Amino acid sequence: MNDVFGFVSLIVLGCGVYTLYAYIKMKKTGEINEILLLGNAYVAKKCKNKKAFLEKALPSVLVFGIVTTIYGVIDMINSFVKPVGIVDTIANILFLIVLVGFLVYTTKLKKQYF
Repeated sequence: MNDVFGFVSLIVLGCGVYTLYAYIKMKKTGEINEILLLGNAYVAKKCKNKKAFLEKALPSVLVFGIVTTIYGVIDMINSFVKPVGIVDTIANILFLIVLVGFLVYTTKLKKQYF
């Protein structure tokens, strides 16, 4: 069973690293990462104001990326190195809160700018 949770922690860590990479790339290029922020229902070309959208979305992407990466590392430590119990539970709860907040916030931004 621990192997499954270890695999999940690797996926979460990978998602966190990808989110941080996407943040840096969006910051440099000014292009919207459709995979991370828009999904299948929206196309970046149809954004009413790309610059304003990114200005509002990028801080949440950074926070989400940092929290996801930290949670992935803590969960990997919990799964592969040493059980850290309560620290992993707190990180898990914080991750879930940030994830839901990120989804709600970016959904509102999509409705506003698309």
